Amino acid sequence: MIKSLSKKKASMLNMVFMGAYQIVTALFGFVLPSMILNTYGASLHGYTTTVSNIMSYVALVNAGLAPAAVQALYTPLAKKDTYRLNQILNAIGHFYTISGCLYTIIVVIIACILPFILSNQLPSMLIALLMIVIGASSTLECFIYSKYKVLLQADQRLFVVSIADIIMYFIRIGLQIGLIWAKASIVVVMIIPAVMVIFRMLVLSIYCKNNYPGLDKKVKRDNSALSKRWSAMAHQLAGLIVNNTDVTLLTLFGNLVQVSIYSVYNLVFQKLYEFMTNIFSSGTLSSFGQLMSQNKRESLLRNYDLYEYGYYIIVTFVYGVSASMILPFVSVYTKKYVDIPYVDTKLAVLFMMIGFANNIRIPCLTMINAAGHFKETQWRAILEAVINITISLLLIKPLGMYGLLIGTICSFVYRSTDIIYYSHKYILNFSCKRSVLRVLRAVLVIVFNVILYRFLVGKYIVNSWGEWIMYAVIASAITLLTTGLVYFTTEKKQFLACLNMVFKRKSNSLD
Repeated sequence: MIKSLSKKKASMLNMVFMGAYQIVTALFGFVLPSMILNTYGASLHGYTTTVSNIMSYVALVNAGLAPAAVQALYTPLAKKDTYRLNQILNAIGHFYTISGCLYTIIVVIIACILPFILSNQLPSMLIALLMIVIGASSTLECFIYSKYKVLLQADQRLFVVSIADIIMYFIRIGLQIGLIWAKASIVVVMIIPAVMVIFRMLVLSIYCKNNYPGLDKKVKRDNSALSKRWSAMAHQLAGLIVNNTDVTLLTLFGNLVQVSIYSVYNLVFQKLYEFMTNIFSSGTLSSFGQLMSQNKRESLLRNYDLYEYGYYIIVTFVYGVSASMILPFVSVYTKKYVDIPYVDTKLAVLFMMIGFANNIRIPCLTMINAAGHFKETQWRAILEAVINITISLLLIKPLGMYGLLIGTICSFVYRSTDIIYYSHKYILNFSCKRSVLRVLRAVLVIVFNVILYRFLVGKYIVNSWGEWIMYAVIASAITLLTTGLVYFTTEKKQFLACLNMVFKRKSNSLD
């Protein structure tokens, strides 16, 4: 078995490389949709968003598998039980193969149906081919990639995946940008990610075979090890509904231009959510899971407190800057389309509220996932989806896109509050008062920064990326100063501990 890393070192490596990957994908993730929008038009840009949304629903065929698999691998990895590890890994591979077959069938069926729904907006053949090539990435991941990723995540080595992803992403984005500049077919542009999946698999399979020499596909699989999958699936189903209801309803009751407007704002806040989740949840999940499996309660509570405090500092800074810079970003990102109302203050405010409400749950949700409390909380996740759909359907006719966003806000406020309450009562076993106060402090600091930016700068429409960067630097400086002062004066001990851990690395966190 591969030599183990300390929990602190593993967590730091995961957070650093996952952070690097998120920054890279965020920067180029804005470039590619912009190039598609400017080269192929708003309708095709909206359709690619719709297809990506559809693939999120298709992902239900393996919903719950990844979180249940990671949770099942904690104990055999901690005990270095190679036989048990092989039993579970072979079961994981078996389920992913089944998922891959189902993916393929569903993608082909949808590719045959979509042309009848959207043929009046785009050519039928183009609609079908784009559905197939975009869906191919997820299909291939099930067949040849996901098992290795799950193993490395459970063993606190997600940084290996991030390194491979960064390399492949640079190759992918270079090829796609070159093809768009050459005005190649959009189908050729969108097939590149599927090709990159194959190369990512080769890299990870070589790493795992060299560093986990005990892996044996001949060991009889134990499917019962993934019994928590179905409860985890309920959570992912609910999350899928909540996160994709808006685009689905806009596609059905609106048009692809409205989907394009929605996707520009959603692109920003989805990237922010992925950035925060991948670094602060995926990057630390296994460390907390192993602390729980080893019943190290004192270490768990100490590390969670510091983790939550540091997380809210980052959330406050990120959303403090985003609140001021979202409209300037949209204005320059879509400046070519003056006849389409992309710049909308109400949309910016609603998306800000959605992003913040969704992000404040991450520390406590990490504890729930680390503890494997999928079944115990599944009805709560389902209720979130019900709230979202009900309010969205009630408000879409009178308020349009704003009504959809209000429905999402209501469901996020309920669920995030519930997650904070549940994790403290049933996992951490202490009052959630401190966490609630930290959330309220973050809200106040963000609002204060928005007011301060408006008073000192007040520039919300810009004409170039150079101008946007200049104002973003100003907004970042303002937010960094106010956030640092507030967090230092309110919880000085935790503030110094965070600095000590990041810069001096003498902290005992995650030991």
